[in-house]
Parts: sequence; structure tokens; C-alpha cells
Amino acid sequence: MFTGIVEEVGTVVLREDQPDSAVLRIRAATVLEDVTLGDSIAVNGVCLTVTAVDGDVWSTDVMAETLSRSSLGAAVAGRPVNLERAVTPTPASAAT
Repeated sequence: MFTGIVEEVGTVVLREDQPDSAVLRIRAATVLEDVTLGDSIAVNGVCLTVTAVDGDVWSTDVMAETLSRSSLGAAVAGRPVNLERAVTPTPASAAT
């Protein structure tokens, strides 16, 4: 789940186009503080999965359909992107 509140503005470092997808490498700081592979990070409001982390740069795969239907289709090296980590759900405390 996401709140819609941008935590930081990252920068696209690389876009590697594939036949039916693309790999984005994004430079960030705050959203990588406690990230692990498989975590979700919203990029310009699109939920994406962390596939690799190398220092302050993380990678994600984006399918062609997502590229064609979102602002990520215009993501190129040097372009800023809004980043937000997923919220960790916590159970409500039981009424006593």
C-alpha cells in the first residue's frame, strides 16, 4: 500500500529497452535505506519491484504495457522521478 506522499525525487540513470519490457536503473537515497530485493517502490505512482541494488542505484523491470500507459514511457537517463516506499501494514491494537 502507498500513501501517495513522495519521499524523494530520484534520477533515472539508465533505461535498457527489451523486446517487451525495459530495465530502469534509478539513483536514490531515502527509499533505499532499508530496501531488500522484492520490495515495492512507487515510481511516478507506478508500483515497481526492486530487482537489484548497487550502492545508491536500484533496478526494476517495467513491462511494455506499463510503459505505454504511464509516465514511465518517457523515462530516460537524467529524468527525475518521484519515489515512495510501500507502507508496512500494522494491525490495529485490540480494544480492551
